[in-house]
Amino acid sequence: MSDSDQGEGGEVPISLFDDPKVVGEVQEFVDDQAPRVFAVVQETFGPPEDLQIVAWGMTTKKGVEVISVHGGMRMGLQSAENTLIFYRAGGSANPRIFWVGGKGDE
Repeated sequence: MSDSDQGEGGEVPISLFDDPKVVGEVQEFVDDQAPRVFAVVQETFGPPEDLQIVAWGMTTKKGVEVISVHGGMRMGLQSAENTLIFYRAGGSANPRIFWVGGKGDE
């Protein structure tokens, strides 16, 4: 063990992560704060008709981050539904949000 691993006076600091109760509480906190992930699936009207994932998004308590699958576009938005505006392709496409894990439209 190096000197940098020791606290003042040469004592080894005790980590809060050594306490299973603390670890359980932190895990619950992380699970509660975890972002939800969604895909923007775009239906294009033919010919040919096609379905494809065009973007991935992640929600947090502060907003939404979206990244285009084909690169070149990152967006910060207020809601997942606002993402759809950018994938309508002038009316020639029908975008829809699908939540990872099938949690529905919340």
